[in-house]
Amino acid sequence: MLQSSPFDSSPLGDPDIAPSSSGFRSARSGGVPAWSIADERVFLDHIPSLFLASDLFAAAYLRAGRHCLRPVTPLAISAAVTCEGPWLDQGDLDVYLACLLLALRQGGRAPRLRCPSDEPARQAGLGGRAGGTRFAARLHRLHEARMACGDGRFAARMQLVSAVVRDEASGTLRIEFGPEPFEALREAPGVARFIADRAALGRDGLGKWLLGVAWTLRETCLIDPQRLRTLAPGGKGRDILPLLQEFARRGYIRDMVTRSDGLVIVQPGHRPGGPHAVVCGGGNGNMPQLCRLLT
Repeated sequence: MLQSSPFDSSPLGDPDIAPSSSGFRSARSGGVPAWSIADERVFLDHIPSLFLASDLFAAAYLRAGRHCLRPVTPLAISAAVTCEGPWLDQGDLDVYLACLLLALRQGGRAPRLRCPSDEPARQAGLGGRAGGTRFAARLHRLHEARMACGDGRFAARMQLVSAVVRDEASGTLRIEFGPEPFEALREAPGVARFIADRAALGRDGLGKWLLGVAWTLRETCLIDPQRLRTLAPGGKGRDILPLLQEFARRGYIRDMVTRSDGLVIVQPGHRPGGPHAVVCGGGNGNMPQLCRLLT
């Protein structure tokens, strides 16, 4: 069984919903659980959701964040996750995904990017000398952050960025990514399209965060727009429904229905560029156990 997430302590959970089984097989050899590559793959497949559909990256652009050890609340996956280091935000995620996209375009399978030092800053929308300084600061924050996560079977400690090397003479930058997050995102269907659609949202921190949730969504869920608006500074008066409708138009959401109480039932679409997701629930109000978000 997966460990229970602290849903009842955040605006993102439903304490009435029991955690779902992970589906791991209890393979044993001589009375000792055998290492299962298939089960490890299941664990790694959840990493995009653990990072993007959680509060690891704040749903906003923040000023210089404090350093701390804090719990991270995944929305749809029951797992124990913590982060030690700076409080990351959507600007840090902009930099990480820009570097990741450049690495994917280079075609190598190693979790590494080697390029002119100003290229990833421009990709992240941080051109010029001032932008380059902000890019370097955010890259440093990504390197400082350490994540620990466990699901009852596997436990892992990882970094998004494990090393940054700059050759000042040639103006070249080398970035070594943490292998587990890099591999999980590289294998995720439609990752390049997701990064492009996310970048098109500009500095809409809440919109970018919500798109990450929609992209990693695998189950029908229930969303409370009013509580969702409280996640971003200045978002209390914002209408979230047009944003969800735009994500539906782009294929991230298959269907959405607003109930009489204002809650929104959302069914995941196919990941653009990837296969259709399996949709659970029949629209009769009986939501699957795995995923009631933001209620």
